[in-house]
Amino acid sequence: MEKTQNIDKNILIRAKSGDLEAFEYILSFYEKAIYNYCLRILKNSPNAKDVTQETFIKVYKNRKLIDPEKNIKTWIFTIATNAAYDFLRSKKRKNEISLDPDNETILSFKAYYPQEGLVSDVDKALEQINQEYKKVLLLYYQQGFQYQEIAEILDMPINTVKTHISRGKEQLKDKLKNYLV
Repeated sequence: MEKTQNIDKNILIRAKSGDLEAFEYILSFYEKAIYNYCLRILKNSPNAKDVTQETFIKVYKNRKLIDPEKNIKTWIFTIATNAAYDFLRSKKRKNEISLDPDNETILSFKAYYPQEGLVSDVDKALEQINQEYKKVLLLYYQQGFQYQEIAEILDMPINTVKTHISRGKEQLKDKLKNYLV
């Protein structure tokens, strides 16, 4: 299960001032969650690893922007979201395709929907819905962010976040209607 407690303010202050040990602690605290989030977006383990690494390089380069009074998780996920979608845009411009035979995905829905086949169907359904809705659903359901945090990460009004979650759930419901009783 993902760690949900906040990082100690002193660690954030130390990281902000360039303390590598404090920065490594932050990295180890969030690395797995960022990787899983990027993997859900990118559907490719090597690309998710690259974007995760890029995210933490950007966090380190911009460490002076760390605000110990604010939730660093929101800030790091904002950077990861932007890095992942920048990667997808650049990949689209280059017309690249994935040759990764594993095409790994982490399915957080498995614990909630143990039925055989549903997990892969949820994953397929997520790929078929509006990408803006998918972003919000992943941040809300997979990463556990609150509406306000998602609004900050995606730089959108909170009412838009609520609308995207609602519409995304409707699109998923439509795609998964065979499983509904």
